[in-house]
Amino acid sequence: SSSDSSPMGVFGDGYWADHWTYYLDLINNYLSIYPEQEEALMFQQNLKYFFSPASVYPRSKRYVLLKKHGKKPKVVQVNATFKDKMKVDAQNRYLNSATGLYTIDAHWQHDTSGRQYESSPIVKLFLLGTLKFATRDAYGMGIEYEAGKPGLNDSMYGLVGMIGSGMAETYELQLLLQYVLSVVQKYQVPIDIPVELATLVDQIEIALNNLLKNGSVSSVVTALDVPKRLFHYWNVVSSARESYRESV
Repeated sequence: SSSDSSPMGVFGDGYWADHWTYYLDLINNYLSIYPEQEEALMFQQNLKYFFSPASVYPRSKRYVLLKKHGKKPKVVQVNATFKDKMKVDAQNRYLNSATGLYTIDAHWQHDTSGRQYESSPIVKLFLLGTLKFATRDAYGMGIEYEAGKPGLNDSMYGLVGMIGSGMAETYELQLLLQYVLSVVQKYQVPIDIPVELATLVDQIEIALNNLLKNGSVSSVVTALDVPKRLFHYWNVVSSARESYRESV
């Protein structure tokens, strides 16, 4: 062939909460036909990282106090994402002066030496699972709609402003983590993860250990107000997730 395949993506207008849940379906469909290719699929190739010009605001900027006359103020979420100037400036380095258009390189993450950053599929799935685990709500149940969009279900849009979360995505997360664990245990192939991800994993583990020091939390999840120990865990892990994003 005289041509090369160059996949790319372009940011539209949001991050829907369920788009990542299709990955495992695609993997399972492929393996239903080529089960003997699982190790090669997961470990013996590298994938790039999409570089979006948009970022998710930290909680300090997307959580606001809504005051209505005669009613108790409520915390709501607004304007969850923004066009990140630092990212746009990075993309502008790949602007074609002749056409005024970005080259394909503008849409992929680069490392500090200017090379496109890549990881194996199993590493990317582990990263995805870690971030979603760190995005669960204060009860540790649903995955938060922190990026301004629910799943593709119009009736759920109001939950975004109410700082809502989705249990359907949590069930998908369980399946994803179970798959990643099974593949790593099955093939016993060492993996290299980004330094920033390793830091986040360590911070989550410390927070989990501190949370579980006083025993199980299952007996307190029915409370109307989030128990302090659950809120503290959520705050620590959410802050760690925000720090991770700043670092990359």
